[in-house]
Formats: sequence, structure tokens, C-alpha cells
Amino acid sequence: MSAAPTLTPRQRTFSLAAVITSTIGVGISYGIGYPITALTFEQWGAPTWLNGLAGSAPALAILLCLPLFPKLVGRLGTIPSMALGCVLVGSGFLLMPLFPSPEAWLLLRFIMGAGIALPWLVGETWINTVADDRIRGRILALYAVALFSGFAIGPVILETVGINGWTPFVIGATGILLAVVPLVVAARFAPAMPEHPDTNVFGAFLLAPVAMVAGIVGGLLELGHFALLSVYTIEAGGTEAEALRLLTLFMVGGLTLQFIIGWLADRVSARRVLVAAAFLFTATASSLPLTDDPTLRAAAVFVMGGLGIGFYTLGLTFIGQRVPVHDLAVANAAFLITYQIGAMIGPSMGGFAMHQWQPHGFVVAMALAAFLGAIAMILVGRRRTGQRSAPEPIKPL
Repeated sequence: MSAAPTLTPRQRTFSLAAVITSTIGVGISYGIGYPITALTFEQWGAPTWLNGLAGSAPALAILLCLPLFPKLVGRLGTIPSMALGCVLVGSGFLLMPLFPSPEAWLLLRFIMGAGIALPWLVGETWINTVADDRIRGRILALYAVALFSGFAIGPVILETVGINGWTPFVIGATGILLAVVPLVVAARFAPAMPEHPDTNVFGAFLLAPVAMVAGIVGGLLELGHFALLSVYTIEAGGTEAEALRLLTLFMVGGLTLQFIIGWLADRVSARRVLVAAAFLFTATASSLPLTDDPTLRAAAVFVMGGLGIGFYTLGLTFIGQRVPVHDLAVANAAFLITYQIGAMIGPSMGGFAMHQWQPHGFVVAMALAAFLGAIAMILVGRRRTGQRSAPEPIKPL
């Protein structure tokens, strides 16, 4: 996939910097929305099943809407689509204090999930369209760092300002609405989205099946560890302080190792790095039950965080390397769907495995998922599933 010859190097850098900067605001709103909903439902005394349903509402909206969004984006245009999504999310935050009931929040969280899918989808398509093949992996690594940094900042904000009153909701709305500013500034250098892709979202699964496997594995490992790593640590004899420290290390590893992973994808190939990452994750996770040394456990979890979140970076890189420009939007939509599927499977599978073999069933389940993912990527990678398109110029809007 060639970068746009009609953009100068400086224009291309400005275009990529704008969309990556805007991603931080998207990540912050995502990172605030989930915990503030869960904690508020707990305050209201809502049953746990209803709290879980509220947590699933955004993911359900993303899954239902993503198949429809590539054509919608093609009709509305790049910047209007991203702005519409940000406005929906921002409006949802501001309406939540006005309608303090579980039923209203369920609806609002569903709408906000659909809204956030637009800048998420279009932002990744924008980057993959504009990025140069020589540094694609590193650019997507920076994007992943921006996105997941926003995720991590959200809970920190809530810890500082609390969940009551207007302040956390105004911060969530401000973050997502400010994300529109760099997009508008760089609108002249944004790629146009095709109104009629050559394939639909479900056909796009066949364009880059290696990336789709990576999406499932990445979502499964990431959300599985976010949900249960702390529980596993305590059940395995660790303290609450160590449990929180290991979860933090998992996130820090995910952020700090992305650039190295992206660099490797640029030097070798995304598929090879994906397979190697899956096998390395399997080996590292399998070492946790074998050591009582806190330092070794911390090092293992740090590496696991980098590899687990690395599946997201590498999956996007693989799509950019293999999928024709005209089908990037639908391929990215398909990738996000697989990621959401993995995110829904991971906590449930890990919890069931831990229940069956306490506590190490969780580690076994995560290691097995990575191992099976590596095998699947090897098998589907033997078929030539994606053809690189002839270089297509990006026409600034």
C-alpha cells in the first residue's frame, strides 16, 4: 500500500499528527465512560446483571453499526463522519446527569458506543491510507499508544474528580469534542473515503484473515487481563498492592513496547511478528505459575502487556500492507468487529477457566488462546488472501 504521492512529506506528517492527536480525546472519553457507568450503577444499587448489560451496550452498538458505517462514511465524508461521532458521544455525556436512571443510561451508552465507532473507524482508515509503507508499523504504534493512553487516563481522571456532579461528564464531553479540532485543522490533507467499497464488511474478513485472527486474540487477551489479572494475582497468593501494580505494569508494557513492535513489523513483516508475538506470549504467560519471585512475575506481565496490545498494532499494520486502498474502511471495520468479539469472549473465558482450575486456569486459558491464535495465523497465512493495490493518489479534501 503506497502512501499518497499528492501529499508532500510535510503535509503527510501534519495529516497523521492531527488524527493521532485527536485519538487521545477519543481514548479519554472511552476510558471515562465505562468506569463511571459501572460505579454509578453500583451507587444506585442496580443488580450486577444490569451493570454488566450497561458495560456491554457500547460494544453491542459497535458490532451492530460497524457493518453499516463504511458506506455512511463514504457518503458523509471523512471529517463530517468523525465530527458526527464525537458530537454523539459528547452529547451522551452531557445528557447522562440529566437522566439519572439505569434505563436512560443503557440507551445513552448504546448511542455513545455507535458514536465512538465513527472516529475510531475513520481514524484508523485515515492513518492506513496516508502512512508510508516504510514506517507504517511505527506510525500505527504511535496511534495505539495515543488510543490506549487515553483509555488509561480516563480512570485516573475519575479518581481525581470523582463520579458525582457535572465535572466528570463535562470532562468526558470536552475531551471528545476537542478531538474534532485537529481534524478540522488538517481537513485539507484528509483522505477521501470511498462511497461504494469493492466489498462489504463481511467479505472483508477474507481480505486479511491473519489480521482478523489477530483482532480476536488481541481483544481476548487485553480485556481478559484488564478484567481478571488482579483477581488472579490475589488468588495466587499476591497482595492487593501487587495485584494493582501488575495491572499497571501490563498497561505500561502495552504502551512502551508498541514502537519496538511497530519497528519490527516495518523491518520484517506484520504476519511474522504476529506469529512470533503469539508464541512468545504463550511462553511468557505459562511461566507465571512456575515462579514465586515478584520481580520475575512483574517482568513477565510487562512483556505480556506489550505483546497483548501489540496484536492491535500489528493487525492494523497487516491490513495496511495487504488490503487495497478502496477497501481499507471495510477491512478496518471488520477488524474492529473481531476485536470487540475477542473483548467479549476474554473475561468470560478467563473467569470460567479460573473457576475450573483455581487460580491458574486463567493463565492457561490466556496462553492457550495465544497459542491457538499463532497456529491459526500460520494456517491462514499460507494462502494468499490479500493483494496489494496499485498506488492510488490520496486526494486532499
